[in-house]
Amino acid sequence: MLDEQATARIDLAKQRLRARLLARRRTALAALTAGGAGTGAGAGAGAGDVGGLAPRILALPEVARATCVAAYVGLPGEPELGDLLDRLLAAGTQVLLPALRTDLDLDFRTYLGTLVPGALGTREPPSAAPVGDLGLAGVVIVPALAVDRRGRRLGRGGGSYDRALVRVAAQATVIAVVHDQELLDHVPTAPHDRGVHLVVTPSRILHCGPDGVTGEHPEPSTG
Repeated sequence: MLDEQATARIDLAKQRLRARLLARRRTALAALTAGGAGTGAGAGAGAGDVGGLAPRILALPEVARATCVAAYVGLPGEPELGDLLDRLLAAGTQVLLPALRTDLDLDFRTYLGTLVPGALGTREPPSAAPVGDLGLAGVVIVPALAVDRRGRRLGRGGGSYDRALVRVAAQATVIAVVHDQELLDHVPTAPHDRGVHLVVTPSRILHCGPDGVTGEHPEPSTG
């Protein structure tokens, strides 16, 4: 267990890294907006749906065999997932999307094709949508500001996904989607922070190893 000084050092390192990454995303998004690339929710910073993130994610064996996938609707500046949700739905996959609770934990509601405005600029299924069981998801796709080669993930600081990921089944595959430059050599983390197994960027699919060795995940065929 970390002492107070060690915890404070980690928290400060997270805050500084988070501030740099968010500033870089804002700058890239502003440049896209000025260039007329659009500002819709999920508009990517510097890449958009580069290389077709949606078909590449869908072709991953872990995703292809999952009957239930938990995903998210991207915020401006996050990598653009394209029509991932609708394509999962069309394939007969149960799709769960997060809805932020007042205690900053996440409920996961079943996506049926409709989204409404949620907290903090997010979009989510309407409150009438059935609440799903995150523990039944074979794949959980999460946003991140950065991920390192051990799969350590940096979020936006609210801790919502760290709370939610506790409920993920041990055999489930957790996938983070980030921009290429957000795959780092080291991300500061505390013991309660939850890691990921795969990282998808606009140009790479990587398997994160506990020893810090990141292996190239076999690139799925999208043909």
